[in-house]
Amino acid sequence: MIAEILSTGDELLLGDITDTNSSYLCRQLKAAGVMVSRVTAVGDDVNDICRTLKAISRRADICLVTGGLGPTQDDLTAEAAARAAGTALALNHQALESMALFFKARNYELTQVNKKQAQLPRIARLMENAHGTAPGFYMDLDSCRFFFMPGVPLEMKKMFSLKVVPEIIQMTGGKLDIHIERIMVFGLGESTVAEKLLGVNERFPGVDLGFRARFPLIEVKLLTHFQDMDMGPAKEWILTQLGPNVISGQGLTLAEQVGRLLSKSGQTLAVAESCTGGLIANMITDVAGASTYFLFSATTYANAAKMDVLGVAEQTLIDHGAVSEPTAREMADGARRTGKSDWAIATTGIAGPTGGTDDKPVGTVCIGVAGPRGVSAHRFVQDKGDRERNKQMFAALALDMLRREMLEMS
Repeated sequence: MIAEILSTGDELLLGDITDTNSSYLCRQLKAAGVMVSRVTAVGDDVNDICRTLKAISRRADICLVTGGLGPTQDDLTAEAAARAAGTALALNHQALESMALFFKARNYELTQVNKKQAQLPRIARLMENAHGTAPGFYMDLDSCRFFFMPGVPLEMKKMFSLKVVPEIIQMTGGKLDIHIERIMVFGLGESTVAEKLLGVNERFPGVDLGFRARFPLIEVKLLTHFQDMDMGPAKEWILTQLGPNVISGQGLTLAEQVGRLLSKSGQTLAVAESCTGGLIANMITDVAGASTYFLFSATTYANAAKMDVLGVAEQTLIDHGAVSEPTAREMADGARRTGKSDWAIATTGIAGPTGGTDDKPVGTVCIGVAGPRGVSAHRFVQDKGDRERNKQMFAALALDMLRREMLEMS
């Protein structure tokens, strides 16, 4: 099935807004097993829109159109659709009734200007909009089915999921044309991952690879257009090639994978943070169900807090400094003891842009892990990045250290 997306509006061509609708629809269609062959943007010109609709009707099976369904004089999509189909606009009484109810529920007046939105092509079938005033509609032109949706992202997304997706499923007979597997990788650059996976197409014909940098992770996507193809062998080969750098073969993030390991083992976690400022705790609690394994969190930015809350020895700070492996080790041990948890991780480092020295440059982090087998700490130095990226990398390194230690024990 060939799909296209058409976005309308002068604001797109002038660069006043970014077309997030098209990227969203591309992702959703791909997940539904429909590949998009082309994305087009046209301005608020009825003739341009009409010509584009006709051109798409000759080469695509479905087309998703966004924008131009509002009440103003530059909202011309419905008129262009009627012209392309060789029909006229007509008042859709069901659309008008839905609009009237929408306005009444909000104590708004339904004006003559708004009633323009209920003028749809005669051959159109209504898609009601429960989240706005612009009704959507769909219609066939040649062998292509067009779905017309509002340009407001919230309204478009709701209409797509509630109205358009069921129609597409019915059109495809419920069959998917694409199967996708996602593998998350940490600790390797995108080019290194790609190099390690060279030749996958020759080894496994019919399987394609895609790569996406989702800092600090790399997402590897396996795709096939063949419904009956078993991608298991290809996936196993990729997992072997990438080894312990694979976070998850199910597309999970570091926090999700750590949460899964903790839940599976029935163990608990505490966190002590300095340079990451609570970022790790935030990542962990973003995962639903974290309350079953996450017991304690402390952001101990000052040395006094490290001593008072976590029991870090003053002499350790004097001899080694706050950013040191001994301090990270004592922070992790103190967090585990205070939180009464099975595991604990701790971070102390220099996120930048200031504070670095020759011995401890910006990008330096020391991470401690305390667990059933004792306490360990490691020092990492990242390429100098901005403060936010350094914090994200430090948090990921801490979660990855915990993940690896847990896997070694399992």
